[in-house]
Amino acid sequence: MLFNIISLIANIAYLVTLNLNIYTDRAVLPGGQVREWHRSPAARLELGGQTFLLYLQIVLAAVSIITAVLMLFGVRSRAVKTTWLVAAIASTVVFIIIMIVTSNSHARYA
Repeated sequence: MLFNIISLIANIAYLVTLNLNIYTDRAVLPGGQVREWHRSPAARLELGGQTFLLYLQIVLAAVSIITAVLMLFGVRSRAVKTTWLVAAIASTVVFIIIMIVTSNSHARYA
């Protein structure tokens, strides 16, 4: 039960963190001025053309949250427990991958 609550809090924290402006991008404009943008990991994924990682994170977090809530309300099915465990671990792994990818990504302009 404690792990279910931790899983709920962690997945909510992952989704909030993906929308916080934690990165600063700087570019020198043709006039010599420096422009700064403050971007979130979700915005950087979009600029880099890797939105599939964001969608995968959202799906895994949703599955983990839904199954954790089901388990908190008393559903003790082995399938639900296995699904929750796999989704919680996969959500954490994908979040770590997203943070690594966005820290090393550059904007793709078309």
